[in-house]
Amino acid sequence: MKTRGLRAVAGWLILGACLVCVGCAMPGQPTAQVTHTQGPSVMEAQMARYDGPQARIAVGDFQVKAAGATLEIGDGLREMLLTALFNTNRFIVLERQAIQDVMLEQDLGASGRVKRPTAAPIGQLEGAELLVYGVVSEFKMGSSGGGLRLGLPNVPFRLGGGVKNAHLAIDLRAVDTATGRILFATRVQGKASDYDIGIGTRIGGGSTVMPISLGTYNNTPMEKAIRVCIDNAVNYLCTKTPAQYFHYK
Repeated sequence: MKTRGLRAVAGWLILGACLVCVGCAMPGQPTAQVTHTQGPSVMEAQMARYDGPQARIAVGDFQVKAAGATLEIGDGLREMLLTALFNTNRFIVLERQAIQDVMLEQDLGASGRVKRPTAAPIGQLEGAELLVYGVVSEFKMGSSGGGLRLGLPNVPFRLGGGVKNAHLAIDLRAVDTATGRILFATRVQGKASDYDIGIGTRIGGGSTVMPISLGTYNNTPMEKAIRVCIDNAVNYLCTKTPAQYFHYK
């Protein structure tokens, strides 16, 4: 009995050591990296409030050429970039996807069917000096993992875990609307990983499994990679757009 008790104590000590090692190995948050040709880092994308002159810009279509990605992904990325550019206060962002709706409203106002003081006038649409286009060239998600079963006296123990990875690449280019020239182009890449480890043990020889969760992430790795890409794209456009385009108040 004494020997069996010592073995049980030793087993629980080993289990505690395993838990400590796992806790030390786990990062506090998922990794997220961005690499691109030239341009600033993600940290530089956190810009201070801006109240200076603005540039007129419109965001065109986002083509999807990556295997496994749908057209809806391109539409969503475009909407996120449009909103993020507007929130910088550095750009006058002009609507182009729904421009037909705007023109129809103006035509309705000119038809005489709308009260004249409320009719949208014709001839006051604003033109963009910059058009931004994107191509989703890479869109990958994957996972890897394994498990470890450690048979201890009186302490049946198992350790399982996995890593979920995401990789996204967007090719961006900015075009001058007066000349049709490409002013600058870059590739934005986002990588994110989530580490998920589950630890379970059966207490007292019963059938109830007591899980211990070490994951604290609410979003998927791909969501994180997308946000990193958009933040970095906005920062790139803010810093690489020539100063002469910022002349509107």
